Amino acid sequence: MAARSFKFISPGIFIDEIDNSELPALPAEMGPVIIGRTERGPAMRPVKVGSFSEFVQIFGNPIPGGQGGDIWRDGNYLAPTYAAYAAQAYLRNSNAVTMVRVLGAQATSATNAGKAGWTPGTKGTPIVNTDAAATNGGAYGLFVFPSASTYSEAGQVMTGALAAVWYLNEGAIALSGSMRDCNASGEGGTVATGSAALFRSLDTTTPVGTSTHAGAAKNEFYAIITDSSRNIQKQTAFNFDPTSSRYIRKVFNTNPTLVNSAITNTAQQETYWLGGSFERHLNIYATGSNAGESWGTILGIASGSQYGADFRMGFQAAQTPWIVSQDLQTSFTSYDILGTGRVKQLFKFHTLDAGENEMKKLKISITDIKVSPTDFNSYGSFSVEVRDARDSDNAPVIIERFSAVDLNPNSSRYIARVIGDQYISWDDTERRHRIYGNYANASKYVRVELNSDVDAGATDSRYLPFGSYGPLRPITWNYVSGVNATTPDASGQNSWVFGGEKIAEAVYGRKRDDGDHPFINMSGGTDASNNAGATVLTLTGVGSLRGIFPGIPLRVSASAGGVSNPKDAYFGIDTTQAGNNRHEDSYGDILYPMPVGGDSFSKEGGTEYSYLFSLDDISTAVAGNADGVGVWISGSRIAGNSYTAVSGAYTEVLDVGYNRFTVPLYGGFNGLDILDKEPFNNTDLATNQADTTNYGYYSLRRAIDTVADPENVEYNLMAAPGIWNTGVTNHMIEVCEARGDSLAVIDLETGFYAETENTNSVASNLGSVSTAVTNLRNRKINSSYGCAYYPWVQIRDTITDSLLWAPPSIVALGTFSSAQKKSELWFAPAGFTRGGLTEGSAGLPVIQTRERLTSKNRDDLYESNINPIATFPAEGIVIFGQKTLQVTPSALDRINVRRLMIFVKKEISRMAATILFDQNVQATWDRFLNKVNPFLRSVQARLGLTDFKVVLDETTTTPELIDRNVLYAKIFLKPARAIEFIALDFVITNTGAGFED
Repeated sequence: MAARSFKFISPGIFIDEIDNSELPALPAEMGPVIIGRTERGPAMRPVKVGSFSEFVQIFGNPIPGGQGGDIWRDGNYLAPTYAAYAAQAYLRNSNAVTMVRVLGAQATSATNAGKAGWTPGTKGTPIVNTDAAATNGGAYGLFVFPSASTYSEAGQVMTGALAAVWYLNEGAIALSGSMRDCNASGEGGTVATGSAALFRSLDTTTPVGTSTHAGAAKNEFYAIITDSSRNIQKQTAFNFDPTSSRYIRKVFNTNPTLVNSAITNTAQQETYWLGGSFERHLNIYATGSNAGESWGTILGIASGSQYGADFRMGFQAAQTPWIVSQDLQTSFTSYDILGTGRVKQLFKFHTLDAGENEMKKLKISITDIKVSPTDFNSYGSFSVEVRDARDSDNAPVIIERFSAVDLNPNSSRYIARVIGDQYISWDDTERRHRIYGNYANASKYVRVELNSDVDAGATDSRYLPFGSYGPLRPITWNYVSGVNATTPDASGQNSWVFGGEKIAEAVYGRKRDDGDHPFINMSGGTDASNNAGATVLTLTGVGSLRGIFPGIPLRVSASAGGVSNPKDAYFGIDTTQAGNNRHEDSYGDILYPMPVGGDSFSKEGGTEYSYLFSLDDISTAVAGNADGVGVWISGSRIAGNSYTAVSGAYTEVLDVGYNRFTVPLYGGFNGLDILDKEPFNNTDLATNQADTTNYGYYSLRRAIDTVADPENVEYNLMAAPGIWNTGVTNHMIEVCEARGDSLAVIDLETGFYAETENTNSVASNLGSVSTAVTNLRNRKINSSYGCAYYPWVQIRDTITDSLLWAPPSIVALGTFSSAQKKSELWFAPAGFTRGGLTEGSAGLPVIQTRERLTSKNRDDLYESNINPIATFPAEGIVIFGQKTLQVTPSALDRINVRRLMIFVKKEISRMAATILFDQNVQATWDRFLNKVNPFLRSVQARLGLTDFKVVLDETTTTPELIDRNVLYAKIFLKPARAIEFIALDFVITNTGAGFED
């Protein structure tokens, strides 16, 4: 402290303590960047984790593969997530990994073959299902209608619901049983098999083929699935009771990969799979309690040229619907929640992580809605809760909470400022992410999007979140009985059933004799070969058919579910089963995005809101509401009996205590081909190796490019475990070399194929040393910024105790980590001391190698710069080499020297950065030397260097360079070399010989 800093007033001695021994902060530890699939987590952007527990929290557990079950509903656990195992291996002995989770993306100018996502049939080509009885597959839905006996008055609408959707690679699906005939009663009884016709649900007397059906349950039907030649592939009764042995998800295939003949043995192949089934949605409309009380029809799902089985699109994040305001007007007779003049769209939420996991895992609640308590600030407040989608209102599981936020852009509690509104968007031209939004994201899970008027402060300050629109769904279709309508809906909007005009085919058609199962061919017109006769069906006692696509049920009563205090109930969506508080399993199926051509988030002609909810419709004036608790009935405000209508003030419902509601997240999509066990398999990657023609190739290259900028992401290793595609692995090496601070650990094309890639025998899938050597030599790689290993190894999953074959890059990464912990990173990660996989150097238990290498094998591999993973009788499994892929002989053809140079360059560049923009004079040079020399001495003392010299004087930084603002130093290094060969002469002498000779 300078003397002038002391306060001298009276005489005395002034003492201060100055601590110059404080150590500078150490830079954050660097580790590898690992690229690949994980169970969940942020997609297509680098995320750094510091421990395996943190990795699991964000990205989920490693998946060993081979796990079956309901693949459509529960997700793909069929193929191992190699990237997750690589992270686990490295984090066993280190605390830094940067993870890039890969989802399906597509190039801006992608061809049909290069589009992400999935569609049945030939890759990249959607199936056009324009006819219910077509044989080329597509998407087909079962619509179920209640018994006509409940609609006894003519002119009433017979309303049904979509109950399930099947996706067919080929062929068709039809119902079989008692068809609703064109007679006076409409009940009929003709036994038939067909689609686009009404069939009665089964009971004990229902004929199916030549026999009756026994033991039928509510809403039980009999379906027959045929292939393109009309051969029967599946025939079974099914219902929607999860406890029944005939439950739809028990009797039909729910694994899309079984239709893929490239990876499924013939005996196991299917021509179809069951997609979503909507049990609770069905029970709302088909309310009968007994068998034989409903009617069903199979209809193709399409709208014009948009096909219900076409999900060829890239990954996208989930969103909530728009959250809307209250009605500020006292007049309620003209209330319209969709009216832009009265009810305002305020904000919505987006998941930060793209894909399907977050939308199934989370939901958003708006709580504690309050008007402003003062006259000085008219903005009210509310809280936002990020909740577990599987919880119930009886026991809410709140993951995040943001209290007392508001819609005032100038407030410190402005919702965007508190939660965050930033998002990243990939620029395909500049190959980098761009960041948009004003406020950094404080939430780990969501960001908020504000209506531009709200963000500009141009809306009424009294606005509060009061409700929401529902997720978009295909528009409800209608068919007027007895009319061959050309448009299915009075509004003229296209339906998502048979491309609109085809809906008339649901109730008229012609029969075709097909043995014991006449097939109803719904192409219309007359045809003698098909028993001539398209007859319009009159629905006796019913004015029209109406089919509703699935929507999430809403809470009707505050007392539903047994909430102890009705004021604690959250109105809005209900994610539990009817009658109990267990999670409704069909909830995730409803959240699935619209097919290509049907925007999941912007309302258009072919879509509608699945619900319109507002606290303005909460009321007690409902018949039978004896306990007087609040109930939500759509239309209560416009009918004049809601709290806000009766009181004339929107504050009334809040004052009563109903001030919270819940909205879903929906429309998230992984962008992966669900017909593949491993979406990024090397077989597909080898086809059309171009960004525009192969979505897997593009996605992996894009993931690599997200970490190409050294100023954006720091790492010293790169790996994409299990990917040996030459274009991808070459790109990895090129990026590492361009950065100059990372080593790519690549897997090689060795002839080995994982069992997820084909149907070959184990013997046929084995690799060979000669294949590995030949393929690598043909690539003509000469770079010290890459390395490779052989062969694959078997590891044990420490969580599930499963065994799986893993690519060698996984254990190589684990060995790099353990070797660095045992010694230094410039020690060779190989040999019995640091490369003993049996001894745990890999960070994961290694059981055996895919091939036991001979001494000649090891020589052939090492001569080709491939590091052998050898097995010895006593020492076990050992990494027995440490070469880079540099062909030119030099110190840099060894991994330990390359890693040393990466480390030294990175650290000295950081030191150099501290003198940027300082004066280019001797004093500055001395400061730099005083940092670099001790650092290099430390490396030398730790056996990284045998000698070094740093030259920074007038001979390097000349007056000319000083005039050009340049400091130029030369650093000479002698790397310590590893011992790879030991030569010993054992000399046997005579007894009388002297050893000194």
